[in-house]
Amino acid sequence: MLPGPKVEGAFDNGCGVSVSVGVLLASDDHVTRSSEIDPIVGDLRGMPDRTAVAVVDKTSGLAWAPADLVDLQGAPYPTCQRTALKRVAAEWGTARLEVSVGFELEFTVFSGTRDSPVLAHDGPGYAATAFLQLEAWHLDVLTALVEAGVPVEQVHPEYGRGQVEIALAPRSPVQAVDDYLLTRFIVARVSRQHGLHVSYSPIADSTTATNGCHIHFSARSGDGNVFYDAAAGTQMRPAGESMIAGVLGRLAESSALLGGSALSLARLQPAQWAGSFICWGTGNREAAVRFVPGLRGYEDKQSNVEVKCCDGSANQYLAVAAILAAALEGFRGQLKLPAEVTVDPGTLSDAERERLDIRAFAPDMFTALDDLEGSSFLRTALGHELLDAYVAVRRGEAERFAKLDREAVIAALRWRY
Repeated sequence: MLPGPKVEGAFDNGCGVSVSVGVLLASDDHVTRSSEIDPIVGDLRGMPDRTAVAVVDKTSGLAWAPADLVDLQGAPYPTCQRTALKRVAAEWGTARLEVSVGFELEFTVFSGTRDSPVLAHDGPGYAATAFLQLEAWHLDVLTALVEAGVPVEQVHPEYGRGQVEIALAPRSPVQAVDDYLLTRFIVARVSRQHGLHVSYSPIADSTTATNGCHIHFSARSGDGNVFYDAAAGTQMRPAGESMIAGVLGRLAESSALLGGSALSLARLQPAQWAGSFICWGTGNREAAVRFVPGLRGYEDKQSNVEVKCCDGSANQYLAVAAILAAALEGFRGQLKLPAEVTVDPGTLSDAERERLDIRAFAPDMFTALDDLEGSSFLRTALGHELLDAYVAVRRGEAERFAKLDREAVIAALRWRY
């Protein structure tokens, strides 16, 4: 937080930041270390992005901006996640592709106190009744987001009691994640003004629906949207098919990036619309990757791909970087798209899923982190220092909660996300 007279100088020489931010545990605020990152020795500068400044409160003058981490020589620091996504996004430009990303944020709203939380609406799912229970809050959230320049598509009560979803318009990858983080900041701020509390934890309350964070992406070449071809059986161009194939091929080793908390894999259960099986389908909400065709007449503008297995405990700069790197790998390698799954994969037998190469995610976070740590593909995409620091943080968190029962973990993480 900077006073007005210091803001302009910060754009030139940044703000002081501890090197420990790259290895800080979300679970208890302790720091860990990796072979490359020492949390004790060293200093960084946070360089705010002037082009991304947003005024959050005109009355008080409060404004917000994302920042990149650099060392004292001005070079990008290895654990800067925003810089990692910039590198991946630049590769799409090299391939003469324009990529856009959009988010759907699911979260749970509580009244009461943080020690004794109460679900803030009791449904029914998607209903006007649920909206009316929180009408003033809904309107203030939407107004605050629009005034801050966040490109909101819609806000609506979700399926679960106390659950709300905000859909953001597609933007360039870094802009999209910046929007996502600003949205969370504004929603939390408005909620506090209403005496409410919000949680983006994958499982914020065991009695209601779980929270995902769906990542949508689309891509355009000189011929238009690669996810639209009226003459194709899949309704998309070969380039689009290859991109989906690339994402599917790297989902298992990316799962700890798409949701790295101690509850993330517990959320990926069948019959929860969480995308708990590694497969794809047109409009299939039980597939980890869902192809979303556009409305007739608007297909070129609207057709896109949704990755459903992500949640709000992820670092979205890294989650988006992993998805886009995998999609670009598929495009460059002209990978063949696996067979589409047109039914709920949870209704198939084990033999049928094996025949269709429908896989489940890792059974626990330790296994998922081993898969991530051993991924030469993601090491190349994100950098060794960043990946090792991330694994060290998430492994420390997993160990912290390994011996606690489910309800204790839910309570411990509810307000961490």
